[in-house]
Amino acid sequence: MDVTASFVDGQDEDGYMWIRRFEDEAQSEALHAAVYHHDPWKNEIGPVVHGLLIAEKTVVTRVVPTPGSPLR
Repeated sequence: MDVTASFVDGQDEDGYMWIRRFEDEAQSEALHAAVYHHDPWKNEIGPVVHGLLIAEKTVVTRVVPTPGSPLR
């Protein structure tokens, strides 16, 4: 999984954003399954991560780069 960028919110100490890059939807789905359906994630990593998240503030957005974007 290509994590292209990672940010913290300068005005909200709970704010965090990351940008992941995928070649296409098929790669996104394959990587999602490889990571999130894997036993270490389900049994060890995921529970810790979910304990750190504020579910009501979590937003997942799919964005598409413009033709001139360097993040293609």
